Amino acid sequence: MEKFLNFIGGACWLLSFIAPLIILPVVWKLVDGNKVMRVIIGLILSLVFWWFLYTVGLEILFRHGMGPG
Repeated sequence: MEKFLNFIGGACWLLSFIAPLIILPVVWKLVDGNKVMRVIIGLILSLVFWWFLYTVGLEILFRHGMGPG
């Protein structure tokens, strides 16, 4: 179970940096409206997903602290 949690934490951390590259094209295709609104909605959603994945990943990876002890 410990290795599985480490894997999930690492995956969340890496996905946090890839999420904007996935979310922006999806929002561009799915949202109707002008280009400015598509970009703004895409950036806001990217920021939310980045923050969530980054925070969850770091919380899992550093759940026992930052070193031996």
